Amino acid sequence: MTSRISALVIFLCVMLPRGAWGIPIDDKSADKPILASEKKKIEQLIKKASYFASIKHDSCLIYALQAISLAKANNSIVHEAEALDVLSGYYYDIEQYHESLDYQKVLLELYTLMGDSLKKARVYNKTGVSYFNVGIYDEATRSFHSAMELAMEEDDKDLLASCYQNIGVLYAKINRYKEAKEYYRKALNLYRVLKNRQDEAGILQNMGIILDDENSEKEALGYYLSALKIYNELKDSLSVGEMYLNLGSLYEEQRDYPRSLDYYNHALPIFLRNDYKFGIAYAYISLGSVYKKTGSYEKALDYLQKSLVFSRMISLAENEADCHRELADVYYALNDHRSAFEELRDYEILRDSLYSEKVQQRILETEMRYKTQIKDKEIENLRIERQKAVKDMIRRTIGLAAIVSLTLIVIVITIYYSRILKRANDRLTGEVEERSRAEKELISIKESLEERVILRTQEMEKALIKAEESDRLKTAFIANMSHEIRTPLNAITGFSGLLLREDISREKRKEYNDQVIKNNKILVNMIEDLIDTSRIESGSLQLHPSRIHVGHFLSQLYEPIIENMARKNKPFIEIIQDKHDNKTETIITDPVRLQQVLWHVLDNAVKFTRSGSIHFGARENHQHMEFYVDDTGIGIPEEYKDVVFEKFRQLDESAKRKYGGTGLGLYYARRIAEIMGGKLWFEGKKEGGCIFYLSIPISKA
Repeated sequence: MTSRISALVIFLCVMLPRGAWGIPIDDKSADKPILASEKKKIEQLIKKASYFASIKHDSCLIYALQAISLAKANNSIVHEAEALDVLSGYYYDIEQYHESLDYQKVLLELYTLMGDSLKKARVYNKTGVSYFNVGIYDEATRSFHSAMELAMEEDDKDLLASCYQNIGVLYAKINRYKEAKEYYRKALNLYRVLKNRQDEAGILQNMGIILDDENSEKEALGYYLSALKIYNELKDSLSVGEMYLNLGSLYEEQRDYPRSLDYYNHALPIFLRNDYKFGIAYAYISLGSVYKKTGSYEKALDYLQKSLVFSRMISLAENEADCHRELADVYYALNDHRSAFEELRDYEILRDSLYSEKVQQRILETEMRYKTQIKDKEIENLRIERQKAVKDMIRRTIGLAAIVSLTLIVIVITIYYSRILKRANDRLTGEVEERSRAEKELISIKESLEERVILRTQEMEKALIKAEESDRLKTAFIANMSHEIRTPLNAITGFSGLLLREDISREKRKEYNDQVIKNNKILVNMIEDLIDTSRIESGSLQLHPSRIHVGHFLSQLYEPIIENMARKNKPFIEIIQDKHDNKTETIITDPVRLQQVLWHVLDNAVKFTRSGSIHFGARENHQHMEFYVDDTGIGIPEEYKDVVFEKFRQLDESAKRKYGGTGLGLYYARRIAEIMGGKLWFEGKKEGGCIFYLSIPISKA
């Protein structure tokens, strides 16, 4: 029981890259530099893959593999490594360690080619954890020691502490507690220097496990409670769940089964809620063990079989072996001797593969090889330091003699030249005074010329500003349109290509087809806006009025707004259609153009609202029907209020703008409103956001 629980709660720490994916400024991985457009495509694919990996969605695989293929085509090792890192991390996070190992091995080759020792060390550390979780302990030992050597060379204390901790975990697993404690102490000292409380708690937890295995229950309990306190302060629910399993194991060994069950039952919901298969497997086997000991064999059988399923799901060989051993005991108690024999046979096979003498020997050889290398390095460093000290002493002696000789020479030369310099100084003083008078005259002439140049320059700058402003707006519009058109086109091209593959499921095929249709609609709407804008400019836009019911017309806008929010990943904005008791329920106007104007305003509200709500509705105001859209967005800065309805204008006109668009939406909306005989304007709000109003005449005939 002790070894089984130890396998769960020993805390493995992997140093993952922190922050966003780094993008190299100068990619020297190929003879030819990668084109900027291709580089941007690869980086966008990696960014999408990273997002889906963070939410554990299998769309990560599609984007990452596309990025890898494109990086290989452009001979970009850096981008290929970034995409592989995302892919291996995705499989690692979903606890598919064998698949993760395949990509980690390729990553090690790429980082070796790139000469990036630090990233290589981090991959070795993660590889060691993956091998540990699938029960290949000799390979795990080799990977951890490789990571530790590179971490020492790069002087990365955080990574070195992680390596110490992981090696300690491995030695504790194979019952070599003395070596495990030695590595734990090294890791604990580094974590306290780095003020890393999360991993400090992990070491306290691991120390408690060893003391528990050595039957020092009181000391173990002290370590467990210290670690639990830190995890609660850090609000780390998964680690709190693991601590509950530790405490349950401790009380189970003391035969306090009610308290043990209480802790296990508190841990299981935490793991289920976070879909943490590793913890789920151990929670089930822990509950099964207690129910076996209390004679509830049917419950024990149910929980142990569930644990076996999750253990096989993530290749958790250690726990799988323990499940077979526990099941053998349960079947024997139920007089099912055949099943008991089969489970015991499976247990022996797995235990032999995990703890064979050959594996133990390879682990010992790896440890001895590492310690020998460390000693050799220490001896070599001492020899180099001694040689350096001798050379420094000789160099200092020679340098001291040279300094004394040079000092005497300098004194003699200084006395000689001081006399010559004094005479030259007198002559220079006279020349300087003469030159100063000439410089004053030149300064006076220069100042008068500068005044005239400044006046002429100011006149030219005013003319240039007007011309550049016009040219800049057109350039920004062209750049924005290029981006806005290319985005749906790329999506249509990419998902159309995926539809040609025969190995995708019907659900994926439907998802890709929906993406093609969605982006096709975006592209068509954009082109229609451009055509309508051209009609407005040429004066050829015509209205087709008909009778509409105002309330029904507004309710038809609700569903498109929700779809627009989904496309922009803003599901938390509340959309509210206000109801007003208007005397006039129907008006005559062009419904298509009215919908276009309101849609541009609503789309603008969704785009610039991060949270809160968007209200829209219509109310009668004398002989006009006044439509409005009230949002809680970022509002419109004061300096943009005069130009927000101008053509090509946007809040952010930079190349890396945060909000998309063509810069024609509000210009187009106001012109349509004027053609309809109405007007469009907005008012800011003190608490943030703004209200857009569209007023059109009420026509009943």
